[in-house]
Amino acid sequence: MALQSARPTLGLLRTPTHGLLLLLLSLRWVQLSWAQTADTGQGVMTPWLQRTSQDLSWQQSEPIVILRRALQGTEKKACPPGKEVHEVDENLVFYTEWELEACVDGALLAEHMDRVNAIPFTYQQLDILKRKLDQVYPQGYPESLIQSLSYFFLEVTPEDIHKWNVTSLETVKSLLKVSTGRKVDAQVAALIARYLVGGGRLDKVTLDLLASFHPAYLCSLSPEQLGYVQQDVVWVVRPQDLAACRPPQMDVLYHKAHAAFRNMSGSAYFARIKPFLGGASTEDLRALIRQNISLDMATFKKLQKEALLPLTIAEVQKLLGPNLEGLKAEQGNSPVRDWIFRQRQSDLDSLGLGLHGGIPNGYLVLDLNFREALLGGSHLLGPGSAFTVMPALLLALLLN
Repeated sequence: MALQSARPTLGLLRTPTHGLLLLLLSLRWVQLSWAQTADTGQGVMTPWLQRTSQDLSWQQSEPIVILRRALQGTEKKACPPGKEVHEVDENLVFYTEWELEACVDGALLAEHMDRVNAIPFTYQQLDILKRKLDQVYPQGYPESLIQSLSYFFLEVTPEDIHKWNVTSLETVKSLLKVSTGRKVDAQVAALIARYLVGGGRLDKVTLDLLASFHPAYLCSLSPEQLGYVQQDVVWVVRPQDLAACRPPQMDVLYHKAHAAFRNMSGSAYFARIKPFLGGASTEDLRALIRQNISLDMATFKKLQKEALLPLTIAEVQKLLGPNLEGLKAEQGNSPVRDWIFRQRQSDLDSLGLGLHGGIPNGYLVLDLNFREALLGGSHLLGPGSAFTVMPALLLALLLN
């Protein structure tokens, strides 16, 4: 038995036998274990190597055999005589995987997809058939094929679906029906996204069908469509399901969640409503403050700017609680940056965080929207820049 020890140093590979060993190891044809004795530091080879080093006649044939076997694995096999496929029928079930690969034409499968769905193929066989279809349509399936996919839809991936052009609501409904209870939520979300990107609209029947799937599709829906989503859906929403939602969508979802969780209170309510706070209003945030609930900075950054701006420094201090120091790292990013612009610098200094960008003492306090209009909407200019136009404004007023 070979002894397990440290790898030998290059100094031990000086003899012809050791050189041969190094060559074989580099070609991955031999795997050996080395032992290094504590007193001499010399490598000890296994008895197998000692025996084969005396008779190396096997070297002339074994590498050739290994190479030939490797090449056989990469050869494209031709379809055996009599196995050519001219129609899709039950006989294909008895084809081996390599026979399916060699004998089936992807265009024939696409033409007879209804028959493919009627035959009890194994998962391995279905994988091969899908690969044949992908070879025919590398840029995505045509809508004529999508309409006839039926249960074959369960074999496609979200990446496949994002290549499609889906314009038929009936196609969407049929694919949703075959997907029910099948754990293909990601595929369903991709299907809905592709349909809506093409200008499609969902009706109430389709929205009801979607209720049986995990709501990873929510951010693909318009605010109007979200209004018809069943309220129970919000109970299974994960934070990542809302990552791509825009403020108008979050506003609808927040109100649905607020209504769904209205019988809860305290930490239980907060745990449920937290992913939806991107749609909360100023009054909703003040209600959380009164409940002594503290937001982490990740949630705080997702608040709507319009809801955050009216909050005072004291209110933000209570809302963040022990997470207040996170303002420093976010002072250059919206919505924290926009909130800072509305505060007096002296009040910001009282927090002891080193925040900058507030209104200097002695300057007029202008409405933020008015100031941004003066600055052309740019946030790269400091707050004091807006006041450089004040003399010109006053002069214009006096002249009028």
